[in-house]
Amino acid sequence: MDFTQNKDDPHGVQRLLGILRRQQDSSSSPSAPAPSSAAPSSSSFAASNPFSTSSSSTAPTTTTYSHPESDAAVRRRTYNSSSKYTPTTATDPFDPYSFNPFSTSSPPLPAPIPTPPKPAAPRDLSSLSFAESLPILSTLSSDRTLLKRLSALRTEQHDLERRLTKDYRQFAATADKQYPQPRARRDEDERRRKDILRRWDACVKRQQEELRRAGVPGIRVTSEKRECDKQRRIVGVLAEMMDEGE
Repeated sequence: MDFTQNKDDPHGVQRLLGILRRQQDSSSSPSAPAPSSAAPSSSSFAASNPFSTSSSSTAPTTTTYSHPESDAAVRRRTYNSSSKYTPTTATDPFDPYSFNPFSTSSPPLPAPIPTPPKPAAPRDLSSLSFAESLPILSTLSSDRTLLKRLSALRTEQHDLERRLTKDYRQFAATADKQYPQPRARRDEDERRRKDILRRWDACVKRQQEELRRAGVPGIRVTSEKRECDKQRRIVGVLAEMMDEGE
């Protein structure tokens, strides 16, 4: 045993290298001369490296490394071919114009519910002409309640006419004595005539309102001459109906 060598090599590195060289030489050809211990070959350093991936054979072994890009491509193909991640195909093709209301491929919008027509407003009977009022007047001829009301209105009118006539005649008979001055007599006469017309107009308006409420066509409260003439003709027909019913 060489103790000197151990002193120079306290960790046994040289001894380990020698053992490795001898193992390398024994695996090689027996006829090959042993290499000098002073100059170890590169193969012996490779054999002495415990982390080396090469085997005891002298022929170098090629190690294959996988490229990162190829591995990623394989994983993508695996992901795409997996049925778990395969998206389901829609039965109907996608139509980019399906949301366009003017597209012919979009379903038609439901028709709006038609608004029921508003009931026609009843025609205002007061606007009817004399000819249009005749058919309605013929149906009113059998309304006894209406005929009685018309008879009462006619009686009130006759009473007012007699009363106004009597009052004016009394004034005319005594006007010369009461108002000896001609100017004063004329002023009083004008005042009494205006009062008679005012009371008569009030009576006519009251009759028009009563006839309108009773449903007599062509009658409304007015002082227009054409309308008043039409109403006189209608009242004349009603008067004949009352005379026939009495």
